[in-house]
Amino acid sequence: MPFFSIIIPVYNTEKYLKRCLDSVVNQTFRNIEIIVVNDCSPNTIECDSIIDSYNDNRIIYIKHNENKGLLVARKTGYLKALGEYIITVDSDDYVDFNMCDTIYKVVCDKKVDIVHFSIQAFVDTSLFNDKKEYIREIKKVERYASSTRSLINRDYLFLEFLEEKIGHNMWGKAYKKCIIDKIIPFIPDIRLVNAEDMLQSFIIFYFAKNYISISDSLYYYFISSGDSNKNTDRLSLEEFEYMCESNSKACSYIDDFLKIQNVYNIYSNYYNKIYFRQFNLLKSKIRDERYTTILNKYFSNNNYDRYIDIINYEKDNIKKYTYLIDKLTPYFFSIILYEYYINIKILGIRINLTTKNCFSKPYIVSFNSLLKNIFSINAIDKYMTILFIKIPIK
Repeated sequence: MPFFSIIIPVYNTEKYLKRCLDSVVNQTFRNIEIIVVNDCSPNTIECDSIIDSYNDNRIIYIKHNENKGLLVARKTGYLKALGEYIITVDSDDYVDFNMCDTIYKVVCDKKVDIVHFSIQAFVDTSLFNDKKEYIREIKKVERYASSTRSLINRDYLFLEFLEEKIGHNMWGKAYKKCIIDKIIPFIPDIRLVNAEDMLQSFIIFYFAKNYISISDSLYYYFISSGDSNKNTDRLSLEEFEYMCESNSKACSYIDDFLKIQNVYNIYSNYYNKIYFRQFNLLKSKIRDERYTTILNKYFSNNNYDRYIDIINYEKDNIKKYTYLIDKLTPYFFSIILYEYYINIKILGIRINLTTKNCFSKPYIVSFNSLLKNIFSINAIDKYMTILFIKIPIK
């Protein structure tokens, strides 16, 4: 029995497929199966040829007779998988040769439902005006999708996911098969775009009980390659409507799932956040009134203003908290270590650094009393007392 099942859906990404398969076939950990799902790709003959060229009995090749979309293609792979852990890889991405070996060592030590590893992102520079712009995009994607995005409170795993402290991406994680088995009945046999990861991840994290993150960058993600809907900045009207419809359906299935689990009243506030978050994402892609009409067809903007008020209120509280911390932080010298960050303050100059070590609680090293012990002035009545190196002078 294979320990890992690696699922690779393919649709119109044949020019990247060999790069992807090379990275999987040549894993240093050999006890794997590779399930390639050809989702009725227009270049099926080329896909067939690439698969045949490997002559590797670990590759299981499945072909859909119609294009069913990424959600169903992955589901096909889930149903076929025999591994103890399941990993999904997009066919226009690739993985580190040591990915399975690294994850295997982790799960042998820690029996967890989900292993979350870091990614490295790449982008087509022709889509951006300057170098700084695409570097910002890369950093944004890496921060969102990687395990080091923020500190995760594993006692409240589902809530941390709902608060988006864990990215919704299916790739970049290894899932225990028993968790995937639980979500299969709730994955609809419909074609979705963009929101399929959110829908699957939502159900997975609802059932998952434990999780571990590792800092190793094991997945290489290409932001705008292939026909995998990674680049959605300039959508045609038809593409935009399809995206709106898919996101609306995904939200609807999440709504249904919560009701089936009889927990909608508990998580309704989070559901509303997800709903309006998707609405806001789609709203940001509107180019003219025609797009607005389509968006309003699939998403109701009732209470949207109230939702924005809540978000702004939360942001305002964070700003107030940050401002307060700044004021309380000693002016002369301090070091604060928290999560993956080191904040150093020297004479009002702030230096922010990152570290591979994660501090679950804030640690503060400061010399806030140093100046007080060396020099102070106290005025009482008509007398002034000067303290200089603990020698009082009147």
